[in-house]
Amino acid sequence: MAVLVFGGSIILLLLLWAATISQLAFERSSAIAAALRENRNRAIAFEQYVTRTFEAADFAALHLTAHVPPMPKEAAPAPPRRLSDPVAQDPLFSAVMIADAEGRVRFSTRPPDRPVSVASRMPVGAVQGNGPARLFISAPATTEGARGPVIAFTRPLAQPDGAVSGAVIVEMPVERLVDFTRGAAIRPQDLVSVIRLDGITLARRQGNMLGWGEDLRGQLVMERQMRDPNGSYLGPAALDRIRRYFSHRRLEQYPVFVTVGIGEADVLAEIRSRSRYYHFGMAFLTLAILAFAASTTFGLLRRDRAVKSLAAANRKLREAQRLGRIGDWEYDVAADRFLWSAQMCEMYGRAAKDDVLTLDAVLAYLDANSRDGFAGALAATIHLAEPHQCEVLVWPSPETPSHRRLLFSPVLSPEGLVSRIIGTDQDVTEEKLHEALREDVAHMARVDAINTMAATIAHELAQPLTAAANYLLGAKAYARRQAPGDDALVRGALEQVEDQIMLTRDIMRRARDMIAKKPGGDDTAFLPDVVRDAISLVRMANGIERVEIASTLREDAHWVAADKIQLQQVLINLLRNACEAVASVQDPRVTISSEWAEKGTIKICVADNGPGVPADLLEVFSPFSSRKRSGLGLGLSISRAIIHNYGGRIWIDQSRSQGALLCFTLPSASPDASLA
Repeated sequence: MAVLVFGGSIILLLLLWAATISQLAFERSSAIAAALRENRNRAIAFEQYVTRTFEAADFAALHLTAHVPPMPKEAAPAPPRRLSDPVAQDPLFSAVMIADAEGRVRFSTRPPDRPVSVASRMPVGAVQGNGPARLFISAPATTEGARGPVIAFTRPLAQPDGAVSGAVIVEMPVERLVDFTRGAAIRPQDLVSVIRLDGITLARRQGNMLGWGEDLRGQLVMERQMRDPNGSYLGPAALDRIRRYFSHRRLEQYPVFVTVGIGEADVLAEIRSRSRYYHFGMAFLTLAILAFAASTTFGLLRRDRAVKSLAAANRKLREAQRLGRIGDWEYDVAADRFLWSAQMCEMYGRAAKDDVLTLDAVLAYLDANSRDGFAGALAATIHLAEPHQCEVLVWPSPETPSHRRLLFSPVLSPEGLVSRIIGTDQDVTEEKLHEALREDVAHMARVDAINTMAATIAHELAQPLTAAANYLLGAKAYARRQAPGDDALVRGALEQVEDQIMLTRDIMRRARDMIAKKPGGDDTAFLPDVVRDAISLVRMANGIERVEIASTLREDAHWVAADKIQLQQVLINLLRNACEAVASVQDPRVTISSEWAEKGTIKICVADNGPGVPADLLEVFSPFSSRKRSGLGLGLSISRAIIHNYGGRIWIDQSRSQGALLCFTLPSASPDASLA
């Protein structure tokens, strides 16, 4: 295996290096071919540009030879006169002059104020007339009045008899010939030149630098031009010796050729940079492959040891699951099927090969009262993508039930959706039996304690309550004797005192019933009475005379399915909190209202005009959630437990812009509840 790994690695490396070298060679040849195409196209465009420039100068010279003004002989040299011909005013030219046979300038587009002679700059053939009347192109030179070097285009003036009477000279700035590159992106090594066939450079631009007048006779550029007038080659430039890809074109009508060069370094810069990355990458890949080949051998040995270790771990895991009575399972959401482990199948008395179950088959094992809890935990895990757990009662066999604790753990797909659920099933039957025994023992202890306490309280309070009742009867009799005709107010107050004494007795009885697990009766309450008593108790307990407490109860929603005393306790908690909240308000008001909610339920709300519930105290129903210095934070928690015990719910309504609004619902005990 080691020989195969190393041999395969060497072959792979050779193939990769061959592919890399081949790719670099291909990219190099492609870059050179693209540069040559670009260079040839630029040379053609440059040739056309220079040809049009020469033709403009030649046209102006021909035009003026045909329309030359009269030049009478002058006794003494005189300053030239202004040449106003429109053709001569072309901004392409720096100056246009007409000279006589002696070289004296007779007309000029920029005439000086003194005589001018150009005899020394005129070609001999143009002045003396030895040769056909053709266009002469001079080497670049600086002239008086010009801003820079110029090129003179000279054409002789021929008389009808063939004699030469002068010449037309068109001067053009050198940079006009290489303005071809103006506005284009020029690299420092880009080169364009206009060269006469005798080797004199008319204009040369390298990057943004302008040159002229260089003598290139005997240089490579002249050798290549003579060999191939319209060709391309790679070679050093005559002046800076930088290797460039050159393309040159000879003008058909003029003894001139143009050449365009691109630096070899510019052409190959990207390829050389990429080549460095390729070589670096291949070097890294070579090291990685060799390291892989070296580590594979050790990996094979480690794998052998890991397989043995994993097998041993699996054996230990199966033994631990058997001892802990824990099985594992997997649920495929898309296929809607369960896959049980061997331990799971054993816990339910199934064969290990029957490890695939549908959801209905799993639900068949569950007790009817546990199926909703299992389905709810499964659905919550899928929709919320969060772990859940539940405890269910299952029937592995028709005779023996079993308590199980199920854990649901979601597995997400690349799209972020739950694709699978991994779960465990633990048999907690013995744990439940132990919990039941502990609860029974604790309950018996509480019963004994409360019986003792209740007996003590009943013994201690029986005589004071009896005495209070006797005093109350005496007070009522005394009131009737003292004011037999106007004792309604006094009797009303005494009756309220009697009601509170009876309420104290009921509270003691309900507390004893709750601890002793006795049923609370029919659990129906008349809402107006409960609200009235709760308001009275809150006013007496808190002394909040300035708070206005009002009730607006719906007449057809008076009976609720709840214990009167416990419902009264809920209202007292809510009213006490509301009154404390509005204590610092200018006009404190608290309102109790009732209305029909969902079908068969009544909604009771307590509203105030206080500061409202702070945003960071929205979990006020949690135990010990309070900002009162003297509060334990248990009032609302107990209220929620009482409301939930009767199938209702309690919440804070955040729709009010001012104050707080706490609402709860209870099932209606009215015979007309189904019509609401």
